[in-house]
Amino acid sequence: MNLRTTILILYFLQISFTLVMKYLSYQGDNSPELQDRILKYFTNTDIQNGIEYGRRGFFASILSEILDFILTGLFVFTPLSKRLENYLATKTKDRFYLTVVLFFLVFAFAKAVLSLPFNYYFGFVLEHQFGFSKMSFLDWVIRTSKTLVLTIGIGILLGTLAVFVLKQFRKTWKIIIPVGSLLLSLLFTILFPILITPLFYDYKPIEEGSLKNKIVALCDLAKIKVENVYVINESKYSGHTNAYFTGFGDNRKIFLYDTLIQNHTEEEVVSVLGHEIGHWSHNHQLKDITLSTIETALLCFLLGYIFIKTKEENKIHLNEIHSPSTVPFLFLLLSILSSFSSPVWNSLSRFQEKEADWEALVLTKDKKSFISTEIKMAKDNKSRLNPNPWTVFFYHSHPTTLERIRMAEEF
Repeated sequence: MNLRTTILILYFLQISFTLVMKYLSYQGDNSPELQDRILKYFTNTDIQNGIEYGRRGFFASILSEILDFILTGLFVFTPLSKRLENYLATKTKDRFYLTVVLFFLVFAFAKAVLSLPFNYYFGFVLEHQFGFSKMSFLDWVIRTSKTLVLTIGIGILLGTLAVFVLKQFRKTWKIIIPVGSLLLSLLFTILFPILITPLFYDYKPIEEGSLKNKIVALCDLAKIKVENVYVINESKYSGHTNAYFTGFGDNRKIFLYDTLIQNHTEEEVVSVLGHEIGHWSHNHQLKDITLSTIETALLCFLLGYIFIKTKEENKIHLNEIHSPSTVPFLFLLLSILSSFSSPVWNSLSRFQEKEADWEALVLTKDKKSFISTEIKMAKDNKSRLNPNPWTVFFYHSHPTTLERIRMAEEF
């Protein structure tokens, strides 16, 4: 069996697997035992709200996935990608990097056009329908435009940089790209709150008072120095709740959604922050970046090998590995490989979330607030309380609400 046939089979298997997992996600877990455990903390209305929100736009999500697969398939298994590169090279008079930028722009634009109706349906129509979104249509257009410009701009910049490395360092790119991804990850972590967050949110330092004092005391107890605590104006856009840490060393910052402060007691907010402190205490962010760098290095060697073998067979329309028309092929390979690696990453993520939960309980010694927080956040966000075990294994980065509550009960 040649590599083209193997890749094509894996491509269709990935489509089938995605559709099966969508169906399992829709079904959830309706076992009576789970239902009884859920009813210890929630009502039937809470369960139904989570089911309805989890199932929102089921057929639209399937159509979106299929269209995305078809677009990628057209670029990989037909001469389309190669012809587009040749056409753009003619128009740019063989100016290579201009051709690269234009190719990426066309490819990204095609994906954006396909996804835009679904983004509107999921991000605006259904979020209003379920009582989350507070954005006007104009707010949504502005926010979506910012996201598209930023995503496409950064994507083209990084893609062109990757092509430059592939072209200029043909023997060492497998080392340079992982090291570069490591440095960019560290840089992005520092710059995100400075450059990206202000583009989408208004935020300000938390007001002096009891809550700030409790947060500072918790950070002192955990021996974590925090530059400042900020409150994000999420209520302007939605009713979702969240909190997170960002930055390194003396540049650490805490961001709280104002919806979290509005919907929870001070003790519950402190419990949420205890969880975030747990991530810092266990160096989860640095561990993730390190493991991601190792994975990137392995993928580079694997992609390089598969590309050479596939090009030798000459059954898929491929130029050089640094050619822009090769990018969709590499994207497809990465997508297929991620189907195998994502369960590993998600299992690691769930383990880290459990570690952070445990740290929150150790720091606050307040399992009552921890449990009430989990219950409120599940209700506020209409979380699926009875997810299918297989979708949890393959896709969930966090333990289920019941698993987190059970751990707290046993603390």
